[in-house]
Amino acid sequence: MVNAGSESCGENALITPEWINEEFFKRILDKDESESVKIYKLLLSSGTAKTDNYATVLYRAKIKYALCSQLTQEKFRSFVMKTEHFEPNCLQKDKLSEMTLFETEVRMYTSVLPTIEAKLREFGDQTLLAPKIFHYSLEAPRNIVFEDLVAEGYSLINNRSGSLDEIKLAIKKLAKIHAISFQMAQMGNRDITTFNKTYVNTVNVDDFTILRDGVKLMKEVISDQPDLQKYLPHFEAAEKFLFPKVLDLLNAYKNGKRSGVQVLNHGDFHGKNLMVKYVDNELKELMLLDYQTCIFGSPAIDLHYAFTMMFSPSMRLEKMDELLYYYTKHFQDTLHCVQYQGHIPTIKEIRAEMCNYRHWGLYLICTLLCLNYAFMDGFDMNEIVESETARLSLFAKTKILDELRLLLPRLLYFGYFEE
Repeated sequence: MVNAGSESCGENALITPEWINEEFFKRILDKDESESVKIYKLLLSSGTAKTDNYATVLYRAKIKYALCSQLTQEKFRSFVMKTEHFEPNCLQKDKLSEMTLFETEVRMYTSVLPTIEAKLREFGDQTLLAPKIFHYSLEAPRNIVFEDLVAEGYSLINNRSGSLDEIKLAIKKLAKIHAISFQMAQMGNRDITTFNKTYVNTVNVDDFTILRDGVKLMKEVISDQPDLQKYLPHFEAAEKFLFPKVLDLLNAYKNGKRSGVQVLNHGDFHGKNLMVKYVDNELKELMLLDYQTCIFGSPAIDLHYAFTMMFSPSMRLEKMDELLYYYTKHFQDTLHCVQYQGHIPTIKEIRAEMCNYRHWGLYLICTLLCLNYAFMDGFDMNEIVESETARLSLFAKTKILDELRLLLPRLLYFGYFEE
């Protein structure tokens, strides 16, 4: 229930817990305004489309208020609030119990990202890496309150692939995060090396058939396509070694098997975790969101993820080399800009990382490529994550089969199926 002094709208209003109320937001505003405020109206609504979120619950809070010293001068503020699932016997909450989603994101917002931005500012780089955080609690129910980027003119990339300009700006910001975290690690910062939990290496995959049965699903899909059946033996061979290989790659740093290039990865680098700001139909800014599964390791972790989950089908087939070079150039330029004196990785070394992590790339294509298409078509994420039938229905669509006809030969030629 929402407290009686507020208004609510949207489907989530009926399940909003009582503690998300005027008093909660009054404490945040009192602190931010540095004096007491009086709230005249609180309007709560869902912070995202029902189809867009799985791991957490999002609310938008629009508030009309005044400073107690100036009660006749009304002010307006809008926040976005992320909470853990709070319903009794919540399926998502039970399955994600081992994840440190809120702890990771709070560390990123309060420590790591400010440190990276401060380093960039020292050298005149004003890049914004994340929205402002106003409040957090790591005691149940865990929650974080951010500025509402919609109120600042940003919008989500909904039901479409990002444009090349949007994807390049996202990759540019990722490259800066990777580069500064690379420098931090090289200079002895051990805090960022403790980020080691992403979904695949933390949850019980038996609880997530989308993560467990990707190769099985792909085998079913190609078995029904006469021209793709020739790839069936390759998937059958990969099925025997793929998941253990993936776990080794994701746990490499923790297990002392680190590769030559080590950075702090976003961990969930896809189009739904971007917001863009246009002015007069021109892209002016882009913000990365959801730093809750960051992991220290090879940059190939994020780069393969972007290939599967952020790039459009045409980008995957036509722009991969260009975008990889674009990433590497900005990675290198950032290290030059901050006057890093150590070895700066080359495009050859970044390509080597991609090759070394090719099994991670294959795994993502088997498990999450369907989610990329689901995002574009507006499918309910909960249904896609939970239902194999829903995933199979996506693969039955002509456009994803057409991409597989072009993508699978490339995977074969580049050794993705080789142990």
